[in-house]
Amino acid sequence: MRTLTKAACTVAGIAALCGSAPAFALTATTEGSKAYTSNSNLTANVEDTKADSRAAKGEYYRKSEPGVTKNLWNKSGAGTVVSSTGSTAIYQLRACRQEQSAPDTCGKWVA
Repeated sequence: MRTLTKAACTVAGIAALCGSAPAFALTATTEGSKAYTSNSNLTANVEDTKADSRAAKGEYYRKSEPGVTKNLWNKSGAGTVVSSTGSTAIYQLRACRQEQSAPDTCGKWVA
């Protein structure tokens, strides 16, 4: 009887783990900027990590609009975070930093 109970618990545990895939937070950085997700990847966050008078930016894609690049700017200064929450998960993002008279500098996309 004890073996049967253990087997039933093992099967139930595996089913609980396999029933839904966990949403892992995404994090991307580049000099002066950190972009990351929270709230089961529904919220994009951009942190300005350097006091250099340049804005931080996060670029990301939501499942509801694949192929449409979203931009979230943080122009509040070093040490601040801005956030944006949507109704569908973010599946890819990268961190960027504003450049003066040049294209923004961006890190690698993470998924």
